[in-house]
This record gives sequence, structure tokens and C-alpha cells, in this order.
Amino acid sequence: MNSTAAPQDELTNRSETTPVDEEQITIEYLKSHPDFFNHHAALMADLTVPHASGSAVSLIERQVDILRDQNRQQKAQLAELIDIARDNEKSNLKIHKLTLSLLDCQEIDACEVVLDEHLGNEFSVDALSLKLFSEPQADQPEHLFIELGTTLAVELEKLLNLRKPMCGFFKTLPLEELFEEKVEFIASLAVLPLFVEKNNCFGALVLGSNNIRRFNTDMGTVFLERLAETLSYVLHRFIK
Repeated sequence: MNSTAAPQDELTNRSETTPVDEEQITIEYLKSHPDFFNHHAALMADLTVPHASGSAVSLIERQVDILRDQNRQQKAQLAELIDIARDNEKSNLKIHKLTLSLLDCQEIDACEVVLDEHLGNEFSVDALSLKLFSEPQADQPEHLFIELGTTLAVELEKLLNLRKPMCGFFKTLPLEELFEEKVEFIASLAVLPLFVEKNNCFGALVLGSNNIRRFNTDMGTVFLERLAETLSYVLHRFIK
């Protein structure tokens, strides 16, 4: 009887006196068995993970919450991309209609009318001014042409050097010569270069908006570039 009791007492005493670091054992075990939960998936339902708020939920519930948050974010991003795509498609259709109307013009003043109608009604442009650096031919409206060396021509040429649309508000431009009675309402501008070859800039289309954010320095200019290219092609037929 005594010979069998001693080992039991020794075992009991050892377990009572030797501290067991359960956390460290668990960590080390999981590190050495990274596929543990693959073989014991049912245990995940019983695990709890404390939140920053102090509450506890099962690990699966926590993972599901994270996945739901990610799903909501992805859906929101997808919806935003779809809206952008729809807006771009609408803009493409508007540019297409404008292009067809411009190609149908037989006179330069007809181009001005088409621009005013389409850009005003479909692109929320509050004012526009078409200026060409040449002399008008017979029966062409003189207000569309400006002489080189004038203040307006010089200031426009500064903005046209890069041969790409420039957006913002340009205080040095004599806006009263561009927009006349509409000048007091103009808060932002887009200046589009007109050229067939980059070293042959023959004019500019200046768009004005009453909204200060309508034409800003950070906006994309793809549609403005397409408009400038199309208009350049059309107008080049009517100038010297």
C-alpha cells in the first residue's frame, strides 16, 4: 500500500508546486502546428476573442464581422466605379453628338452656335469664347479673331504653351474681352488649345463657369482634350 501511494503523492505535489505557463504552451503549440484549426474546425466556434470594448465573441463571429465590413467596403467601391463608368459613358455620348454636329457645320460661325448650344445645355458651361489668331476671311464674324501682340493674344499664348487644356482661374486674362456682360459671374476657366500640329497653335476655346470648382487644377482633362482635338480639326478648314 505504501509503495503505491508515494508516486501518487509525488505526482500530486509536483503539479501543485510547478507553475504551468498555459499561454506560452498554447502559443508555442499553435506556432508549431499552423494547420491546427484545419483539423479541428469545430473548436473555432467555441473560441472567444476580446474586442477593444471589452466584450467577447466567437472567433468565427469576429471573422464574419470582418468579412462583412470588407464586403461592404468593396460594394461601396464597386458602386462608385459603376457611377463613374456611367458618367463617362454619358459624357462620351455627349461628345459624340457634339462631334457630329461640328462636322456638319459649313461655316465657322455655325461652329460657334453648336458649341454654345451643346456645351451650355449638356456640359454646364456658363460662357464660352472662341478666339483665333488669324485674319477673318470674307463674311466671317470678326469677333472670333484676334490680332497677335494684343494683351489678350499674349496672355492666351502663355497658357497655350503646353498644348493641353489648362484649368483654374487666370487673373491676367482680360475676361471682359472674352465674356463681355457675363464676365462678373465667371469663377473658373478652362483654356483649350487649338492646333493641328503642336508648333502651329491657331487659337483657343475658353470655357467659363460660375462655379469655382467646375474647372479646377486637379480635374481630369481627357474630355477637354478630345473636344480640343475635334474642334481643331473642324476649324482648321475655315482659316487661312
